[in-house]
Amino acid sequence: MSEPSPPIQKSILIPHSTIIVGLSGGPDSIYLLHQLHLIKDELNLTIIAAHLDHEWQENSKLAAQLCQESCDTLQVKLVIKKLSQLKFEAKWNGSQEELGRNMRRHFFTTLAQQYQASAIALAHHQQDQQETFFIRLLRGSSLTGLIGIKKQDGLYIRPILNCKKQDILDYLHKQNIAYYIDPTNTSDNYLRNRIRNHVIPALQQVDQRFDHNLIATMNQLSQVEDFLQQHVIEILSNLSAPEGINLQQFLQLHTALQQRILLQLMIAEQVIFTPSQKIFKEIMRFLEKSVKATHKIHDSWMMQKSKSHFAIKKIKKSDKNL
Repeated sequence: MSEPSPPIQKSILIPHSTIIVGLSGGPDSIYLLHQLHLIKDELNLTIIAAHLDHEWQENSKLAAQLCQESCDTLQVKLVIKKLSQLKFEAKWNGSQEELGRNMRRHFFTTLAQQYQASAIALAHHQQDQQETFFIRLLRGSSLTGLIGIKKQDGLYIRPILNCKKQDILDYLHKQNIAYYIDPTNTSDNYLRNRIRNHVIPALQQVDQRFDHNLIATMNQLSQVEDFLQQHVIEILSNLSAPEGINLQQFLQLHTALQQRILLQLMIAEQVIFTPSQKIFKEIMRFLEKSVKATHKIHDSWMMQKSKSHFAIKKIKKSDKNL
């Protein structure tokens, strides 16, 4: 009789579909692969594992080898790519961690399109939620950021987000399932590792209720976020007209609602930007005080306003005032 395993979120899986599984070879992704394999017949799933070798470490081939062995055992198709093989140039912002994330996402998305997958499954778990909360807290995140990682975000799903790290390790050990340990996981060169190795253990030692209470707090924040998001959509519907957003009514709103409406508008138009107080204040200065009719907010996008309305517009070559 097999050991009981932490819960996997079946509700976010679409039956009779193909799932791309991001497979690093680490315990979390190996656990996710095994759990999806256990229910694949029940939900009639086709599982395709995807491993990206960043080529940043000499022993990275060991992770790829373990991924291959795991997939061979489960008879799961595995696609392995090296970073140097990807036809994608990601912008370097000084963070190797962010670069790797962007390259993996490109790789996974390309495979999802190739195999017409319904979702890309990632192996984030409860401890990842905790680490993300503190990373965003340190960076001055908004309420939206503090709710943490979403179980579902477009194509990306996280079926084991409620699982505890220790439960995952216990299950793998009891089932004698091999996994790869990334040597950089213990390095304090990365902020996430410093939080994982020092901050969270210290808080767990201070109060044994830490894990439970932090997740409970994040769940409450998520409920507030859902309420505010619904409220913003209703307000935006009332302010919207063919000419754009009613400027005077918008300026009478609370600052928090103004920021959320601007964020909603930019997301709807697929403007590529990093949300920050700086960009919101810049837009508000333009809407409140500027006598100009346009203001550039991105290489390809601008805010345009009249006396009564404003809107986000695509910049054309004919626009000369920008």
